[in-house]
Amino acid sequence: MTTSLGALTSTFAKSCSLTSASMLAAFQARRNVMAGSMVDVVDNSGALKAKVIRVQKYVATNKGKAGLGDKVTASVRQSNLKSSTRIPKGTVIHGVVVETRAHTRRLDGSRVRTGRNSIVLVKKDGSPMGTRVNAVVPVELRAKNKHGLRICNIADKLM
Repeated sequence: MTTSLGALTSTFAKSCSLTSASMLAAFQARRNVMAGSMVDVVDNSGALKAKVIRVQKYVATNKGKAGLGDKVTASVRQSNLKSSTRIPKGTVIHGVVVETRAHTRRLDGSRVRTGRNSIVLVKKDGSPMGTRVNAVVPVELRAKNKHGLRICNIADKLM
């Protein structure tokens, strides 16, 4: 008799009575956003597209690739001229990855992925620059770090 890994982990989680936060922290995200990647900006800060310059605080085994919830430094390549908080083209900004094309494996065995790589712009202290996120944000972002919790609070929908 064979059982799937997802069934085993959910059975283990029930037997150990793990909290939802600790279960969310155990997700596995594949990393595919790296320096030179073009990403969409999904908040209402005024930037539309950005090019990743550098991945911040990456583990040596990831070779400079960012995944869900990782912080990146990017340069604005396209901006909305009619936005009240317009960020001019060429501005160097910080952002948190909220969507990736690579799948994110959850503890129940399911995999979640989106059709684009996207970021939300953040200030130096980690607070979002915009007041709204125009994307479906995975709930795993909440357990990742303090930036993720703030982004989930202003997101329209969580997945």
